[in-house]
Amino acid sequence: MTGAVRIGVAVEAACDQYTQGEAAGGWTTGFVEYGVHAATGIPDWVIDTRRALGCGLTLHPLDMNMAQPEQGTGPWLESLAALVREHEVSALISDAGFWYHGRREGTWFRPPDMNVAAPRCRESATAIAAACGIPFRVENPPLEWLPDAPSLWSFLDEASDAEGVQICLDLSHVLQFERNVHGRSPVLPRSFPWERVAEIHLAGYVKAEFGGRTMYLDQHLADIPPEEFRLLAEVVELRGPESPLDICLEMEPREPGAFVSAVDNIRTALGAAV
Repeated sequence: MTGAVRIGVAVEAACDQYTQGEAAGGWTTGFVEYGVHAATGIPDWVIDTRRALGCGLTLHPLDMNMAQPEQGTGPWLESLAALVREHEVSALISDAGFWYHGRREGTWFRPPDMNVAAPRCRESATAIAAACGIPFRVENPPLEWLPDAPSLWSFLDEASDAEGVQICLDLSHVLQFERNVHGRSPVLPRSFPWERVAEIHLAGYVKAEFGGRTMYLDQHLADIPPEEFRLLAEVVELRGPESPLDICLEMEPREPGAFVSAVDNIRTALGAAV
């Protein structure tokens, strides 16, 4: 069993299934995680959901998705810092394009080299953490291709090696990265700064056939597969019991029992009641 564990939900749309019925009676939500644009702020329904659950708040800043890397942190940072202070946000999380290196194509920045991208990610994450006064958690991205054979773990190690920077390990993204880029099932390295992993994301994915290959694509409407709960147990063992851990369910609005079932699977993976 790990130290203090908070189970949270990523809130995507105004809905009340987090706070009513079986979900409210069957589990406790430690935080909600909201994707925010600094200019528009945090809507009332997020504030109401947080109040109803009596829980904390983390933010996924979406402004980073819209900026080219050379634009740096951008003018939105002061607004983001003000939101952090006003709403007592505990952490910032992003797998967004702010750290990608290269031209924007389609809906994603395409990094030609993750080793080149890592220092830029570290620099940006450090600046944002310092400006906002809370940890910035670098999240591993969902990718369907990359040139060469980059190491996700080397990237995360270098990108998070700075004061105020932590890691948010998305286990669905890990599965996608290893299968899409390397064509294999993930194996977690024993030698890695696991103590920096402060948050874990759990979500579903779908399979699609493209160019004669099976691709694994992020899909929050899909069920969280058993393999992710097995990986969760491995991560908890590797990082040790000393430091707190946030576990976020990225599940689009659905019936409350789905959240209760996911939490039961988390508890089983941890080996004891959370």
